[in-house]
Amino acid sequence: MAFEQVPVRNVEITSAFWSQMQRCSKEKTIPAIIKAQKSLQHWYCLTWKEGHEIQPHPFWDSDVYKIVEAACYFLMKNEDDELMATVEEAVDMIRGAQHPDGYINSYYTVLGIEKRWTNLRDMHELYCLGHLTEACVAYETLTNSRRLLEPVLKALRHVDSMFGSEQGKKRGYPGHQEIEIGLLRLYELCEEPVLLKLATYFVSERGRRDGNGETYFDHEARARGGDPYDHFGGEMKAWFEFPRDYSYNQSDRPLVETTEVKGHAVRAMYYYIAATDLVRLTGDKDVKKALDRLWTDLTESKLYVTGGIGAMRQWEGFGGRYVLGDTEESGICYAETCASFALILWCQRMLQLELNVQYADVMEIALYNGFLGAVGLDGGSFYYQNPLRTYNGHPKGRSQWFEVACCPPNVAKLLASMGSLIYSFKDDLVAVHLYIESEFTVPGTDIVVSQRTNMPWSGDVHITVKGSAALALRIPTWADGYTSSVGGDVKDGYLHIRQSQDLDVKLSFTLNPRKIYPNPATEKDQICIMRGPLVYCVEDVDNDVDVDSVGLLDESVTDGEPINIAAVNGVIPVKARGKDLVRGQNQLYSAQPWKYSDKKDLLFVPYFLRANRGGKGGMTVWAKRLEA
Repeated sequence: MAFEQVPVRNVEITSAFWSQMQRCSKEKTIPAIIKAQKSLQHWYCLTWKEGHEIQPHPFWDSDVYKIVEAACYFLMKNEDDELMATVEEAVDMIRGAQHPDGYINSYYTVLGIEKRWTNLRDMHELYCLGHLTEACVAYETLTNSRRLLEPVLKALRHVDSMFGSEQGKKRGYPGHQEIEIGLLRLYELCEEPVLLKLATYFVSERGRRDGNGETYFDHEARARGGDPYDHFGGEMKAWFEFPRDYSYNQSDRPLVETTEVKGHAVRAMYYYIAATDLVRLTGDKDVKKALDRLWTDLTESKLYVTGGIGAMRQWEGFGGRYVLGDTEESGICYAETCASFALILWCQRMLQLELNVQYADVMEIALYNGFLGAVGLDGGSFYYQNPLRTYNGHPKGRSQWFEVACCPPNVAKLLASMGSLIYSFKDDLVAVHLYIESEFTVPGTDIVVSQRTNMPWSGDVHITVKGSAALALRIPTWADGYTSSVGGDVKDGYLHIRQSQDLDVKLSFTLNPRKIYPNPATEKDQICIMRGPLVYCVEDVDNDVDVDSVGLLDESVTDGEPINIAAVNGVIPVKARGKDLVRGQNQLYSAQPWKYSDKKDLLFVPYFLRANRGGKGGMTVWAKRLEA
């Protein structure tokens, strides 16, 4: 039996660190997103009719849906009449946008409904509908009103009438995966059989080829008068690596035959999330074997130390094994915020299948590093890409909004629902994946599990259980040893404590700063500093060195005195020693070797806090390794 995902309502996060992040998201991020949407008129795209003077982007609908979903998660914990009114306004627009046969999409409503379903490869009809379906799950969980459930089920039945393996239907699937996640989430909410059937079809059909080696997208291109080697009037998509590059959207082969993560990183993660849910619901062993292969390929050769994924800027996705550059300028450090967001959710789903510390470790790293720093401490500015190095004189500031605005709503969605990441449960067993001060009430019982901790700054955790339950407590691989006041058996990185009444467990993880070295295949003889789950970086604002050329001595690193950075109190910096490169030569090539300055003290701060305090813009996670 798989572990159940924890409802958002059942977890109260009391951590000073994370509750501040959540409060900032509710009070600043959500209003900032809504304001931007309305000021740009994107919010109203669902009300537009054919021939409207503004042509929506194919994905604008999804931004509205994600805002609704994020807002509903916050409203499950806190009443807010103004925010609820905004949600209901969106629901009214959605209901009014639906065509008689169930179809909903502003792009083709404005462009001409007769063109719908002609380009699944490049358009976002099914992608948008997937986000609407996820919004429906959140809205109906909040209200139980059926105001969104009815139009969404009608829309999905329309999709089922169009696509499938049955005679007379198109054998298509989305160019951008997402609807598969929504279908399975809504199936678990209302148990409509057509939802599971359609999701199973989309996952299993993807990548199938006919006797000529062609995919659905080849046939679709010809049907609309094009050539599958071209895009829109003869111009190939700039982000395809080559013509008919169906690995871009993971449709080059069926999932069960796939051995390597390729293509667009967000598309891949959404695909794997849905496939993992499908394994949990159907027990498909072949799909699980494929997911295990892909997990290994990702985590052993294509995952940034920050939990970022997707190095290649051209196609916003994966490159070859160990291709993990650090800078945007190199074109091989994209690390899109949405990709880390989706990786976190894939880890969550894998943990529902089986408790294994590797999934929780990656989830935690991505949460604290690749994801969290994507929103500024002001709550209203965002990163789309998250490079590991920036240069003096070329600061990378966060943006108020993006034309492609997928990242800000995903930040709000995750922060609003992150209580569901901390725990999972089945029968009388509660698993603790993340050590975040909080209280969890097991659904349908009087069992309450509480954590008191100052993570990520301290390694001490006090867990209490009211009622009778067993515990599975994660032992992070970053911990340099641990102690527990209650004994148990460790399996796959979780300490299993047998069921008993009113448990009281004191855990202590040794939490010291440590140096990380990359695989030689990366061709980087460099050092990164971590402390617990946090990746650290050196910024020019803290250091009297040229961050563009600083080297790190291979000596011990130690904790610094706690400091406050903006709204984050008690930050533990890390102290290290390094040298500055003496830039004496101006020639491209010289007969003289590089020279370094005398030793200097360096101060490192958590990567998620980067670019919040001004400075010249210099920042790096990795520093050249120098012999002591």
